[in-house]
Amino acid sequence: MPIDFLGLDIEFMGEIFPRLLRAVWVTIEISFLAVIFGTLAGVLFGSLRVIGPRWVQRIIQSVVDFIRGTPQLIIILIVFYVLPNFGIVFDEFWTGVIALTIIAAGYEVEIVRAAVESIDKGQYEAALSIGMERRLAFFQIILPQAARRMIPPITNELANTVKNSALLSVIAVNELLKVGNGLINSTFVVYEVLIEMAILYLLTIGFLLWVSNHLENRIFAFDGAIGFGQEAR
Repeated sequence: MPIDFLGLDIEFMGEIFPRLLRAVWVTIEISFLAVIFGTLAGVLFGSLRVIGPRWVQRIIQSVVDFIRGTPQLIIILIVFYVLPNFGIVFDEFWTGVIALTIIAAGYEVEIVRAAVESIDKGQYEAALSIGMERRLAFFQIILPQAARRMIPPITNELANTVKNSALLSVIAVNELLKVGNGLINSTFVVYEVLIEMAILYLLTIGFLLWVSNHLENRIFAFDGAIGFGQEAR
């Protein structure tokens, strides 16, 4: 006999929980890999956006504008349909990782640029005045200080990537939304599936925010590094 609570079939929710849990793990894996690769690309191209030659800066800015100005679903479909035409074939999982990496990198380039440009230029000029090379001053003095300022917006981008991963259902990635929709279509039970999906998304993103606060307050809490929107006291 079904166990009801507030009109919800608790027994059914318990039965589908393992399938949704496996799906949310796929969502976490894809999102985590996309943000790691996107952050690496963001630091590289964001740094070039600041200290690279003018023509490189313009190319990077044009690509970033395209990514940020194009719906995420279009980027995913471009990766899914275009790469095979060049003989580059991945399974659905890695296609999703690549697509979300491109999307994340487009935003993280601007995060890196903004964090770097928020550092007092006097420090950069002081390093140059004592004979330090331009790139050495950037990577040893400016970028480490900008790192802590990047943590909150990068974590926000990770949360957005988790939510954007729902779009991967269109290319048959077995992430949370696709599995949830499959359960709804096969069982015709809507509310229980949607509530459980929402809870899993909230728990996942809540954990990411906790990790962000830990990194910001404990690991990157060195002197002189002040987050966006904060003032020295």
